[in-house]
Amino acid sequence: MHTQGVAGAVRVAKGSGQGRYFYAGLLEALVRGMGTAKGYLFDHAPRVAVVSHQLAVELDLTPRERGELFLAAVLSDLGMIGLVEDAWENPVPILPPDQRSEVMEHPQRSAQAVTLIPYLDDVVPILRHHHEWWDGSGYPAGLRGEEIPVGARILRLADTVTALGEERPQRPPLSREEIRREVEQGIGTEFNPHVASVYLGLLDRGRMIHQDGKLFQRIQLESVNSVLPADVSPLSATVLLEVLASLVDAKDPYTGGHSRRVAALSVEVAARLGLNERVQEQVRFAGYLHDLGKLAVPSRILRKPGSLENEERAQVRSHPGAGAELLEGIPSLRHLAAGCRHHHERWDGAGYPEGLSGERIPSVARILAVSDAYDAMTSRRAYRPALPHEQAMDKIQRQMGGQFGPREARALLRLPREVFQEVREVYEPGPDPLFPRSAHPRRLRLRAQAQLS
Repeated sequence: MHTQGVAGAVRVAKGSGQGRYFYAGLLEALVRGMGTAKGYLFDHAPRVAVVSHQLAVELDLTPRERGELFLAAVLSDLGMIGLVEDAWENPVPILPPDQRSEVMEHPQRSAQAVTLIPYLDDVVPILRHHHEWWDGSGYPAGLRGEEIPVGARILRLADTVTALGEERPQRPPLSREEIRREVEQGIGTEFNPHVASVYLGLLDRGRMIHQDGKLFQRIQLESVNSVLPADVSPLSATVLLEVLASLVDAKDPYTGGHSRRVAALSVEVAARLGLNERVQEQVRFAGYLHDLGKLAVPSRILRKPGSLENEERAQVRSHPGAGAELLEGIPSLRHLAAGCRHHHERWDGAGYPEGLSGERIPSVARILAVSDAYDAMTSRRAYRPALPHEQAMDKIQRQMGGQFGPREARALLRLPREVFQEVREVYEPGPDPLFPRSAHPRRLRLRAQAQLS
């Protein structure tokens, strides 16, 4: 009998993995993932965040305001994912007008994505308006002067000076003096005069730090502590995981909702196997993040309609290891790395990346493998149509003991048909792959239940 359902995926979110520490780890994974997805813009957001924080301290913002600004800075380019991906992976000196128009949508998309994340309501206006100019010539709303939120004024300058100090296709990094001249010329047009004056003062005194990994991590934890309540709702991790999964799925329009469906099915398989709620929670989190490494694979390969060349296939096959390495670098997510690394291993040893076989494959990875394969088969891809449920189940039956662990495959095969229908219905992607269909009535009920429990 079907007792777990998609509601179970929310229910197991209430385990010991929650709290500020886990929330901070997910935010760091989101930032790192954005870096790998943005080609030559790698590490841009952390640099902007460090500069923004230094300006916020000098401008006497409160700890909470500094925290909100820092989080806005690290999430400011979230809306770029899924927009003109080829321009970031294969940069050109000047974007064509149509691509430039798409890029100008990213502040609104970033703000829209962050509205889904609990506790970050006051971050949204900073994101929405961080490309407004002091003279009113910016976007998206053409705000001017005091109409622009204080955080957005700071972020505008921090974003620009950081970009000027980075290499771009059309130029090398600018020197400190060249950046100074650009800021001076932008006072009163792009930049708020007071913010610009504070930045120039720090620059002249040699106190402006543009990149420091340890400083970034320290400020990130301080920011999370200043913005989040003492008791973080389990729902916050669920929504952050959804944003992370959507970030991955947005790289390829054919995989919208894939990571969320794999997570939900994997919890069902784990429950059918009699695994406890702690393991179900780990399976669920790993399901959301199992394809994180695909952010480092060029979109042209993920979206290619024909056969892959050997080099392209090797890049795709690198994604489990790349995702695992990212997770291993974040202490609160390290326990999810093994599932990510080994979800393409096969029971018979013919998988990758390490060719593990049988019980040597971690149990979480074995569960992910069969759930991942089912969803891939029943979803449309650039190179083939979706298979009907019955055909996918038949293929899994025939690969039991070959590609898939016998117990894990048997558990999936015994799930009621309505489980698959419910998972497909609830986690069907929206028109924009960056945003899940949050307005589905079933989803809203689950969120309400999670908030009340």
